[in-house]
Parts: sequence; structure tokens; C-alpha cells
Amino acid sequence: CFFCSLARGAELFDYPDHRVCADCESKLLRPTNPCEKCGRQKTADGICTDCKSNLPKFTKGFSPFIYRDQVALLINRMKNGTPRLALYFGEAAADYFADTYLKDHPTEAVLIIPVPMTKEKIRERGYNQAIHLAESVYERLQARGYSASIDTELLQKRKNTAPQKRMTYTERMENVAGAYHVRKRKECRDKTVLLIDDVMTTGATASECSARLFGAGADKVFFLSASALEERK
Repeated sequence: CFFCSLARGAELFDYPDHRVCADCESKLLRPTNPCEKCGRQKTADGICTDCKSNLPKFTKGFSPFIYRDQVALLINRMKNGTPRLALYFGEAAADYFADTYLKDHPTEAVLIIPVPMTKEKIRERGYNQAIHLAESVYERLQARGYSASIDTELLQKRKNTAPQKRMTYTERMENVAGAYHVRKRKECRDKTVLLIDDVMTTGATASECSARLFGAGADKVFFLSASALEERK
């Protein structure tokens, strides 16, 4: 098991069809009432209070897990030294997107693009977890028979931004303004783009990236994150 192998080590006899044992998977929180715009877990119908305050610029968001408890622990492990966890989270994200959107649009081709990091940040961490997730999403969608392509260099981050953990939405938008750049604009024109990241918090980074992609001619920009913070209460 990808998760409890770090502790007790359950054996999986149908790996890689299943990378996580049933006990571990049961502890991962999934949205039961996702926001119609950003995809985060919410308490009422329609769109969440976060979207009502600051409507994201992407077409629609999807997140298969709620960023809390065991999910938060494992996402942070994926970001800090255990990139192989992206195999599971990427496959789960791909399945969620396929089962909630592509099943009704089976011939729609998607261009998969990870949220980029600066070269300095990649050297510091050793990898960009969004790229690992994007590659896993791509392989899963291909395996399921959907038309998907991937470009890990189309969108670039041109400057380092300050840590956003304690920032408000407005501060986050100011922090990421002008940080992202589309290198190959022609490759983006009239495409359905699937933007990939590990966590959606306020959606500010995804909104900024989406604005750049729409500016380059994208037809739709869907944001697929492995997890999302639930609606603020």
C-alpha cells in the first residue's frame, strides 16, 4: 500500500490496479457536495461563499479529495520527499474528472498543463509535484481511452512569489500577478486546457494561470487539483 507502507505495510495483490488498501482509502475525505464553480466541498447548494466573493477565472474546478486530516498529511508528504504518491493522487484526480465531466464529453481532447514552479524552487525542492501529478493524470486518461496530450513547458513561472499560506485572497492575487507566462501561445489556441495542481486554497494561483491561458486563446480552462480546502464556515 502506498500509504500504510510508510507504517505497517499492507500488501496489495492487485497492484498497480489498486495502489492503496481499503483501510487507508476509507480515511481519505471526498467531497459530497462540491461547489458548481470551483469544486470544493460546500455546505449549501449552488456556488460556495468563496466563489461568491471572488469568482475564479477558470471555467470549472474539480477536486477528488478534501484537504484535511489524512489527505493533508499525504499531500504534504508528496510535496516534501515522496513524489511517488503523485501516482495515486494523479490517477484519482483523472478518474474524478473523467467520471464527472469527460463521460458526457467523450470526444473532447484536453491539453494537460501543470502549474509551474520557478527553476530556483525546483532546484530547492528537487522536483515539481504538479508535473508528477500531470503525468499521472495524462497516463490515466490515455489508458481510459480519452484524447489527452501534455505539455510541461507551455506555462512558465517567471518570478518567485512569497509564501501564501497566511495571505488573504486579495493579497494572493497581488502576489501572483504577472508571475506566469505562456511560452507557446499557438499551442494553446482553441484548446480545452486541464490545469493541474496539488491543492486549491483560495484559487488565486489557478485564476492567474487561467487568465494567462485564456489570453493565449484557450477555449476552456478546467482546474483539476488533487485536493481542495473546504468552504470556510
